[in-house]
Amino acid sequence: MDEQIALLLGLLLAHFIADFYLQPMSWVQDRNTRHFKSSKLLMHTLVHGLLSGCVVILWERTFGLGEWQVMLVPTLSIMISHWLIDVGKSYTQGGIVPFFVDQLAHITVIIGVCVYLNNSDTVRLWFQQLLNSSDFYVVLLAYLLVLNPCSVAIRMLLERWQLPVASTANTALPQAGHSIGLLERLLMLTFILIDQLAVVGFVLAAKSVFRFGDLTNAKEKHLTEYVMLGTLLSVVCTMAIGLLARFALLI
Repeated sequence: MDEQIALLLGLLLAHFIADFYLQPMSWVQDRNTRHFKSSKLLMHTLVHGLLSGCVVILWERTFGLGEWQVMLVPTLSIMISHWLIDVGKSYTQGGIVPFFVDQLAHITVIIGVCVYLNNSDTVRLWFQQLLNSSDFYVVLLAYLLVLNPCSVAIRMLLERWQLPVASTANTALPQAGHSIGLLERLLMLTFILIDQLAVVGFVLAAKSVFRFGDLTNAKEKHLTEYVMLGTLLSVVCTMAIGLLARFALLI
C-alpha cells in the first residue's frame, strides 16, 4: 500500500505546485479572456505534464517495470483532462463553487491515474476497508453534526433572547457569524478528536480577543450576553459531540 500512497501524494504535490505556485495571474487572466485559444493555458498544461511526468517516471522506475507506454498514458491523461477542465472553468463567472468543482475534477483524474497504475484490486480493497470501518462513520457523523445541525440547535435555543433591530442592523457582514461558528466548531472538533484539548482553549481565547473590542465599543450589555450565550452553546455542543465520538472510537 505504501507505493500507492507515494504515487497519490506525489501527483497531488505536482498538481498543487503547478496550479498555485507556477501559474502567474497573467496566465489565469489570459485563460479567462481567450479560453481555449489561450497560449498561456497551453503552457500551464505543459507545466502540469512535466511535473506529473517526472513523478510517474520516478514512481515507475522504483516500483514498476519502467515501460514507456505505462508512463505515457497517465501523463497525457492528466495533461488533456487538465486543459479541458480549465477551459470549462474559464467560461464560469468565478467564485468559490467553480474553484472547488475545478479542484475536485483534477483530483478525481489523479485518483483515476493512481488506480490505472496500481493493481485496481488493491485500491478497491483499501476503499472497502475504509468503508467497512466503524471509525470512519463515527468521525464523519461527528463532523456532520457540528455543522448545520448544531447551527439549527443553537439558533433555536437562542430564540427566546431576541436582539433589538438596532443592535444587529448594518453592524456585521451577512452570514459572517454563521460562518465563524462553523469554522470554530470544525477546529474544536478536530482538536478534540486528536486529543489536543488545550488548543481548544487557544481557539476560544483567540476569538474572545477579537470579539472583546467590538463588544466593548458597542457598550450594549444585551449584545455581549447574546454573543457569550451563542459562543458557550457552540462550545458545549462541540465538546459533547467530540467527546462522544472519542468514546465511540475507543470502544
